[in-house]
Amino acid sequence: MKHLKFIKILAIFILCFIIMGCDDKRVEFISLDKLTFTNDYYKDSVKTSYYILINNPNSVKDSLKYDIVNYVKSRLKHEKILMQKNITSVDFVFYKKTNNTSYFMKNKEDTGGFSSEEISHYKEDYIANYYVQKCNKGTIEKIYFYDLPEEVIVNNCKN
Repeated sequence: MKHLKFIKILAIFILCFIIMGCDDKRVEFISLDKLTFTNDYYKDSVKTSYYILINNPNSVKDSLKYDIVNYVKSRLKHEKILMQKNITSVDFVFYKKTNNTSYFMKNKEDTGGFSSEEISHYKEDYIANYYVQKCNKGTIEKIYFYDLPEEVIVNNCKN
């Protein structure tokens, strides 16, 4: 009988632990609008770069890739940036949301002075680049993960 009380308490503790551990964390993409820039040095060859934080990125590489591809496809569909004649490429740069990278949600990069603050300083939080380039009447889309070689997602260039 002494052990029965202990077993009940242990079972309740384990059940509470399991319920708290099953917190469904959703992947969230946060656009860093203050870091978005357009490289328009060449009037007819403009590149736009977006920086995005990923909160709760999937730890499984294929699932993470799927999430990133869907995010980019959705963003390109809604913003139609590639429809602009002078835009030749779009680059999406993904970082994990951490205490370090969260700074850029409200602040621009500070490249000068004694204590510069640039997102590229946080290489440990870098996840991937998704690069889209126009070609003829189509696009070439590539994804680069920090620890893997480039991978072509779509190559639908038409002659």
